[in-house]
Amino acid sequence: MRMTLILPALALAACALFLRSYTLPPAPDRRGGTTLLLTWPNRPAFGSPRADCLPAPADQPVLPCLIASVARARDDGVTLLQLPFCATCYALSGRIAVMGREAAPTQVRLEQIARFGW
Repeated sequence: MRMTLILPALALAACALFLRSYTLPPAPDRRGGTTLLLTWPNRPAFGSPRADCLPAPADQPVLPCLIASVARARDDGVTLLQLPFCATCYALSGRIAVMGREAAPTQVRLEQIARFGW
């Protein structure tokens, strides 16, 4: 009996290692939403396109980086579920994106990103 419960639990745990998400806020040029996908675990579980663009220099344009980050996430994974925009998920992904980074440069970069509605 236990073995029949352990095997599905192990399979779900293995899949959870590869489950990632990203959240885009709604903007005039796009619908916002949260996408759940299976991909390599090279991003946080609640990934953010902003996280890929934070370490870039302040003088580098931010919009191409944001677009490329989302395109990479879509190309590298298999989309499982597309959900409506979730403000809680968006806030969580933002908090995860700034973990372990210096406050001042990160804040400057986040302000640049916010100008484009990300």
